[in-house]
Amino acid sequence: MYYKLSNTAERIRIEHLFEVTFKYPHLYRPELIINGLNETNVPIITKEEPDKISLSIWGLLPEDFNDDWSSFQNLTNTLNIDKGRLYSDSWCLAAFKKRKCLIVVTGFFTSFLKNGQIYPYHIGLPDGEPFFLAGIYNRLSDGFLTCSLLLGPAEAHITKFQNLANTMPLIIPKDYSELWLGEDFELNELTELTKYPRRNRLKANPIAKDFFKNNITFDGMLHPMDYLDIPKDDGEL
Repeated sequence: MYYKLSNTAERIRIEHLFEVTFKYPHLYRPELIINGLNETNVPIITKEEPDKISLSIWGLLPEDFNDDWSSFQNLTNTLNIDKGRLYSDSWCLAAFKKRKCLIVVTGFFTSFLKNGQIYPYHIGLPDGEPFFLAGIYNRLSDGFLTCSLLLGPAEAHITKFQNLANTMPLIIPKDYSELWLGEDFELNELTELTKYPRRNRLKANPIAKDFFKNNITFDGMLHPMDYLDIPKDDGEL
């Protein structure tokens, strides 16, 4: 499961790169580690307002839900949703059909098991620029947004750096962002999203194992680490 993200991009850079403006610019802060196990916000672009970036609670809730976020997440985690769950949960499927969004990040994380040890990797663009993950969202009766990122099959390159899962967040290239927000996709087309051409490949860097300690964050946490006997990203496709 993907329960942590990273977004270190400054507001001005996001607005310039994606030609959008933040709806509430004073509320946005870059975050080295976004821990979805705590109630937290992520920046999203919605189908309703494709020229604005809103802040959404990470972890989809039903539109008519009026209890605590944590109560719902303790029962059924919705930080990320795969195609199988869209088939089985009608309220998630309704969000997919009507309320798609783009989640702005600079990275996500994978894990690799080797000799009884788990090693974390940060996955992002080589230049550290922000990019889009595919998401769905709901608007609650009080106006707050909640969202989930969508999972698809792991790309061949990413499978080198994770062996505890065969999925990954779906990435939407900037050139296809309007298509994602505007088109009515069928569930069987989700897999096709991984075939959208991207201008830049993803880069995988092993990072400090302190990443697994939920209450620890420090400035160098995402710096590449040189562990022995685990895969290294040599830059080759």
